[in-house]
Amino acid sequence: MSRIPGSVVLLLSICTTSVLSQSHVAPRGRWAIGLAVGMSSFSAGTEGLDADGQRLEFSPYRPTMWGVAAAYGREGLRFNLAARYGEPGLGARGKTVSDQGEQIAGGLVVVPEAYHLASFTLGASTRLLRLRGGPALRPSLALNLERWTGVGAPTRSVLGGQTGLALEVALTRAFVGTLEGELGYSPASPFRKEDLPEGFQQRGVWRRTLAGGISWRF
Repeated sequence: MSRIPGSVVLLLSICTTSVLSQSHVAPRGRWAIGLAVGMSSFSAGTEGLDADGQRLEFSPYRPTMWGVAAAYGREGLRFNLAARYGEPGLGARGKTVSDQGEQIAGGLVVVPEAYHLASFTLGASTRLLRLRGGPALRPSLALNLERWTGVGAPTRSVLGGQTGLALEVALTRAFVGTLEGELGYSPASPFRKEDLPEGFQQRGVWRRTLAGGISWRF
């Protein structure tokens, strides 16, 4: 099982400490730029039967996503733009695999770093409520454009949407830490039809992301 990157754990620790120990510090400025890191998991993008009649599902596998972000607005309505990059593996679930001599049905086989993924989001968020001590909860809605590039294959662009909920902590008047969970959906598969085995069908893909970041407001 993939672990959450150490950088995400560090951001979690910083923000949690701030929540427990700091009172609210009003952030300055309408503009913000920042860095973020997170991990995404995807549902299957295609399924079908192999030559042995076993049902197989292929899905992108848990990339660590590194990104930059910009925002405009204050504590109410805020507009957000972000770009992220990661290298998902290719996961095949459903094969019977051998584990120390034991046959396991429905196993998962992963080819690491099978794709290059560039993700671009444009959306808006607003403050839902402010917690005791200063942290704020901010729900968001956004459009998401993903560009998938496999080895030796043309880039495939997939447009979808996402919703998120972020915990925002003012570390100082200039710096803000965030922890965010996202749920996205793309009605088109990241896999090209011509790259799939015969009889496999493309499927829309759900994406879940946990990310942490820090931004500078000015």
